[in-house]
Amino acid sequence: MPEPLSPFEELLSRWELDDLPSLQRIIESMDPIAWTLVLLLMGAVVLGVMFTMNTRHTFLKSDEVEATPEVLLARLKQDPMWLTPISIINRLGAEATLELLRYGDQISAKEWRFKWSSVREELLRLLSQQNAFGPTNMLARYYESTNVEEPDSLRIRRTVLIHKLGQRRYLDPAPDGTPAQLRLQRHPAEQMGDLGFYGPTVWLDGNQEDLVTDGPIIEMSEITFKTVNEAGVYLRIQRTPTVGGGFHLRMSKRRKTWVVAEETIEWTL
Repeated sequence: MPEPLSPFEELLSRWELDDLPSLQRIIESMDPIAWTLVLLLMGAVVLGVMFTMNTRHTFLKSDEVEATPEVLLARLKQDPMWLTPISIINRLGAEATLELLRYGDQISAKEWRFKWSSVREELLRLLSQQNAFGPTNMLARYYESTNVEEPDSLRIRRTVLIHKLGQRRYLDPAPDGTPAQLRLQRHPAEQMGDLGFYGPTVWLDGNQEDLVTDGPIIEMSEITFKTVNEAGVYLRIQRTPTVGGGFHLRMSKRRKTWVVAEETIEWTL
C-alpha cells in the first residue's frame, strides 16, 4: 500500500508541478546564451541591492548631519541668508542662535554686514515677540542685561545701543578719522554708568546745551517710563551730514529683562 502524500506533495501534484525537471537536468540543458542571461540577471540584482543600500545610507547620513545645530551654524557663518530667520530660530535653538548673533556682530566685512543686517533685525523681532523663558533669557544675555541689580535706566540704554549697533556698539568714524560720539540726555536723578560704546560718551543734563562735533553722532533721549514695565526712548543716529535716521523704541520688561517690544522709524536720510 503506497504511503499517503503530504499536503505539500498533494499541492504540487494538483498543480502538476511534481513532474518538473530537476536542477541538475536544467543545468545540463542550458546553452551559453542561457548562462549569459542568468549572469546578467544576477548582476542586475546585485547592483540594485548595492545601489539601494548606498543611497539609503547616504540620505540618512546627510539628514543626520543636516539636523545638527553645529553644521547649520557653520553654514550660516558662511552665508547668514542660507536659512530664513524663522528657520534659524526653529532649527538652531537658543544657544546656537545666540552664538550666531554674537558672531555676526563681530564681522566688519561690508558684504557680510549687508546680508547680516536684515537677518539680524528679523531675528531680534521674532525673539522679542516670545515671552517664554528661553527666548527672553537669550535676549537678556545678548543685550548684556542679566544683572538685575543694575539700574533699569542703564540696562535700557545698553539694550538700545546693542539693538541698533550690535554688540560692538561701534559706528564708523568720519572720513577724516573723527570717532563717533554718543550723547545721552538724562534726568538729573538718573545714574550714569558704562554702556560699552566704542567711542567718546557724553552725559548731558536736561538744561545743558549740545556740544558741537564734526563727526558721526548718536543721540539718545531721556527715558520715559510709562509704567514700571514699559518705557520709551528716542534715538538719532547721524552717520554723515546726509546719512542718518531717527527711531522711537518702546521697551518692555519681561521676566526682569528689558527687550525692544516695538521700533518705529521717524525719519531716514
